[in-house]
Amino acid sequence: MNKKINIYYAGFNHRVGGAYFHVVNLSKGLEELGYNVNIITLNNLPFLLRYLPHIIEKIGNQLNFPLGFLYKQNLIKYLYRFFYKNSSDMEIFEDIYTYWKSDKESIVVLHALWSDNLQAFDVKEKDRIKLEKKESEIVNGIETNLITVSKPYKYFLVSRLKPLGLKKNINIVELGVDIGKFSSHRNTNKSIVFVGSLEARKNIKFLLQVFKELEVKDSYTLTIVGDGPQKKELLEFIHKNKIKNVTLLGRLGYEDVIKELPKHQYYMHTSTKESFSYSLLEAKLSGLTTIAYSKLEVPNEFIDIKVDTFEVNEWINKIYNFNIKKNNFDKTNFSYQKMTLNTLKKIK
Repeated sequence: MNKKINIYYAGFNHRVGGAYFHVVNLSKGLEELGYNVNIITLNNLPFLLRYLPHIIEKIGNQLNFPLGFLYKQNLIKYLYRFFYKNSSDMEIFEDIYTYWKSDKESIVVLHALWSDNLQAFDVKEKDRIKLEKKESEIVNGIETNLITVSKPYKYFLVSRLKPLGLKKNINIVELGVDIGKFSSHRNTNKSIVFVGSLEARKNIKFLLQVFKELEVKDSYTLTIVGDGPQKKELLEFIHKNKIKNVTLLGRLGYEDVIKELPKHQYYMHTSTKESFSYSLLEAKLSGLTTIAYSKLEVPNEFIDIKVDTFEVNEWINKIYNFNIKKNNFDKTNFSYQKMTLNTLKKIK
């Protein structure tokens, strides 16, 4: 009999966001190895319960910000445990917050902490630390193996949480995609592309500021793929600053993103925070020259042009002074098959 694996994802069925994309790729890899995979999401819950965690999050954050995020995840954990405990032979928890002590083979994947993703809020440092202390306690309470998605992100986690009492060992399994879908070539058409959610963490207004200078100096074009809460604000910024050669394509399906990337020369990623970045990986697989903040916690080989600050002139100068050279990027390290096998090795 094939082993049954439950993968617990604390969101709805959609393909927006790295954690769910990991679920899809991992599930594909496991099924190819003969496992029977069941992906548990909020869509699996009874209809009246699906949206309750988000209501709890909003109420909780109003009363005790930012711990409302934890209240939401705790409720999801209890609902999943109530409905799906003992329904599989193995369990994969797609974040630290929905983990429960399991008597089955299991593993926990740490994609990102909630304390990493508070850029859209006016957060005081004491509130961030309050959340980080809770997260350190949650990590220490995990009794199975814990993996995260890149070496730089592991080092970041340890540097932030160890002073708060972190004791748990964190392993590394880098993420992977279907590398056979990508055809690498180098374009020279002075075209820039960005793919991602239009939200504060992605720092897209700064991307537009950089592009405005490039547009004036050298007739570059910019294509933005994605949607999100900042769309209206960004459209107003484009209009106010008379930025002309920018196209917002909105949200595209994955196959359409793969077709769009090779049309461009540069992939510019102005995000202030990442733990892996599928977007940078996919740009590299498509042969683009990647530009990003040097202090992102992503694999080193994902970024061709590393920029140390968020000063517009530094980004401009780095682009103009970049010399194309051989990159140590090995795409086979980031296949979903390798990710799946490495994950299975860590399950206990």
